[in-house]
Amino acid sequence: MKNRIINTYSFALLAIVGSLTACDKQLDLAPEDTTVESEVFQTSSSAESALMDVYNKTYEANKQTAYIIGDITTNTFVPTSAGAQLLSSGNLLTDDYSAEKIWGDTYSAINVANVIIKSVPELGTYNEDLEKQHVAEAKFLRAYNYLVLLKLYGDGALQGNMSGLGLPLQLEPYAGTEFVSNNALERSSNDEVYAQIIKDLTDALPDLNEDYDDKLETRARATQGSVHALLSRVYLYMGNYAKAAEESAYLINNPIYALVSNLRSVFPITDGIDEDLVEEHIYAIPLTYNGGDHQFGTHWFFYYSRTFGYVSDDYLGKLSSTDQRMTELMWSGNSLSSENYGKLTTSKFNHKDGRDNIPMIRLPEMYLTRAEALARTDGKVQEAVDLLNRIARRADAAYVDYKLSDFTTAEDLIDRILLEREKELAFEGLHRYDIIRTGRKLQFKNTDGVYEDVPAGRYVLPIPKREIDITKGSLVQNPGYL
Repeated sequence: MKNRIINTYSFALLAIVGSLTACDKQLDLAPEDTTVESEVFQTSSSAESALMDVYNKTYEANKQTAYIIGDITTNTFVPTSAGAQLLSSGNLLTDDYSAEKIWGDTYSAINVANVIIKSVPELGTYNEDLEKQHVAEAKFLRAYNYLVLLKLYGDGALQGNMSGLGLPLQLEPYAGTEFVSNNALERSSNDEVYAQIIKDLTDALPDLNEDYDDKLETRARATQGSVHALLSRVYLYMGNYAKAAEESAYLINNPIYALVSNLRSVFPITDGIDEDLVEEHIYAIPLTYNGGDHQFGTHWFFYYSRTFGYVSDDYLGKLSSTDQRMTELMWSGNSLSSENYGKLTTSKFNHKDGRDNIPMIRLPEMYLTRAEALARTDGKVQEAVDLLNRIARRADAAYVDYKLSDFTTAEDLIDRILLEREKELAFEGLHRYDIIRTGRKLQFKNTDGVYEDVPAGRYVLPIPKREIDITKGSLVQNPGYL
């Protein structure tokens, strides 16, 4: 199975794109949507190739800025490049390339997922159970990508404003290549987008495997576990802590997933050819190698070079000298820039050409989500403390377990859990959203080296001006950019 993942992620798009266009202009042939698309979904292997393109496009949508914005725009990291400083300060223009690229790449992944969801039931002629599984995988990926968009563009989506402007919910494949402005979708509310994400995930759940014969597929493809994990994140972002606790428990109590003792094995120093995914990966984008920097090749996270920025003293000061997250997962990077000389960067992503496994959901997140959710719903409870201790103790052999009596209030416990989330999940694209959802202020370091608050209206990215223009105003801009 592993070889199939590596080799089929990239060749299905040509068939799918062809199926969404009109007939050949030079030949009097039947429209391609009655030939090519039906051929794609005749066999399980060709249909799976099309599905793999959704995985590939999810990678394309979540590499580069879309992933690292979760950390480089917080006080965990000090960006020194001009583009990263614009992101951190909230000073993006409405025609900013990064905001436009994230939007376009993510909707591209959603569109191909829509093709699978629509076409497999209509045109599929292979095993019915496998057809249902393929649709379920596409629904998981559509939900994942919609959550990426919502946390970046949904006005107030992480702050409990469920009536705020969310996203246009595109749930059907694009009808051809030409855009028709009078058919443009308006932005649904945050609540409606969350509801669609939850619907996709709950609909997908019964038709997904618990695991696969091949370990890589269990960690890199949608499973029942990855659905529960993503639901726990969704409910946490919504502030539905009872459901977040319930969903995360599925992973903690599931023998398919386990914490490993050595953090370096989760983020191995890679030669850029192949690395295993370990038991605590719930959903990850695997490093693969096929002779070139494509497919899951260059993720462009920029952490390797200190010319892009470096880990802040603020973050480093939260780690003890015996913490693996300091001793194993920090290094000096590859830059001799005089400005950043001697500074540290993360070695979670360490290949010089950006060829690393990319964790999307790891088991420690589930421990800390359940711990926080229990503390918020039940107050000071022993299980929340135990879950916190399990993650902190794994990272630091010198760590002394907390007792319940060490916390005066539930808020004290929550604050310590949030600190552990910051330490454990740093540079995995999550910290920005934890700051926003918990009511803390986003800050950036100005040119004088002083932290300033990001304007409240700039906690989300601008809806790309091009999208607003092409829809003739059907899409409404986020208020902070008006």
